[in-house]
Amino acid sequence: MAGLFGVMHAGATVVPTFPPSGKRAAERLAAVLRGCSPQAVMVDRGRTPERMPADPPVLEISGAATGEEFGCIPADPGLLQYTSGSTADPKGIMLNHANLMSNCAALTAHIGHESDRVGLTWLPPYHDMGLIGTLLFALHGGWPLVMMDPEHFVQTPARWLRAVGEFGVTITVAPAFALQLCTESISDEELAEIDLSGLRQLFCGSEPIHPDVLGRFVMRFESRGLSSTALIPCYGLAEATLFVAGKRADEQVRVDRGVVSCGVPAAGHEVFIVDPESGKPCPDGQVGEIQVRGPNVAAGYFHDSEATGVTFRAGPHRDALRTGDLGYLRDGELFVTGRISGLIVIAGRNLHPQDVEATANTCHAAVFHSVAFSVPGASGEELVVVAERRVTTGLTEVRAAITAAVTAAHGVRPRDVEFVGIGRIPRTTSGKLRRAEARRRYLAAAG
Repeated sequence: MAGLFGVMHAGATVVPTFPPSGKRAAERLAAVLRGCSPQAVMVDRGRTPERMPADPPVLEISGAATGEEFGCIPADPGLLQYTSGSTADPKGIMLNHANLMSNCAALTAHIGHESDRVGLTWLPPYHDMGLIGTLLFALHGGWPLVMMDPEHFVQTPARWLRAVGEFGVTITVAPAFALQLCTESISDEELAEIDLSGLRQLFCGSEPIHPDVLGRFVMRFESRGLSSTALIPCYGLAEATLFVAGKRADEQVRVDRGVVSCGVPAAGHEVFIVDPESGKPCPDGQVGEIQVRGPNVAAGYFHDSEATGVTFRAGPHRDALRTGDLGYLRDGELFVTGRISGLIVIAGRNLHPQDVEATANTCHAAVFHSVAFSVPGASGEELVVVAERRVTTGLTEVRAAITAAVTAAHGVRPRDVEFVGIGRIPRTTSGKLRRAEARRRYLAAAG
């Protein structure tokens, strides 16, 4: 936080990124450095990563900000937020101070003011959900925020929920996979130490959320004081700073056709559903591309006018953001169904990978999570499912269960079902499945 506001105090632009702790992370950092040509890289004192490039110079953060006010105007660039880069080099999204303030104001309008609000986060502080949705939001609202290292949550998920009661937390946030991880990994002994009676808002985002994940989470933790109305499925993306839509506070989660509602659009914003090909508006209930207009929408991509024109200049007024996500509106609420680029087309049938994955995830107790994608076959694209397994034996039975369930539910028989250990399916820093990377690994292993 000292580095973040120190850079802003100096009148410069912050480019948050995670330490290059592995080969792919080092490659991503190199792509970010090529993209923005920073004057310096700042790290915590004594924690300079081994893979840090020689240029630009590395500066160690040695002190806190002075608390002096500093001047900036709303149009000044505040953050250059890079995308995950799961399918290509990451793109830098230009977020000015007006975008950042708008996002905080929209979140505040959505959940209201509470004098005793206390937050908790274990999300990586260099990602939009962790940085903008928790750190900046807490600072904007003036309420305390308990920070936990992401590794501490991953090592022992119960630490997150136990801390809710220990610190009197009223608001927290997590990707959908974290709810599933807690539901299935927290023991009865750990459960007894958890108190969620004071938790009023639990924002849940990233991948489209399956209703069973929410239902099982509530069933597991309602005995520890969790209210089902505390769950707030939400939708957002870095190109819109973060927040686009969310469930209203104190309302039950709504499910329509097996899809969880992400609630109403953020205050001062408009959400449209349009046909991806024609650009014409879709009626209520019809799936199309989600487009957003409002002050949260960024100015565009850094040094990429072509991509900016395609993504940020949509709609009749040429000021709407094309999200690349599919969904529909019903009674003013947004239902997200998947990604346009993630569609699996087999023999003329359009399959959403999330639907296939939901089927695989629930067909056998040995399946923890899965990822679905298509690969070239002798007569066209064919379906592949890669599943994280909880066991190392009896996989023939599990494979048969997945094959039968997917075939029955979706009318397409998987060409292959592969197994990997828990945590081996690639994800972005916000927990979204990196399907293109999973596909690349599968094809590389197949030779």
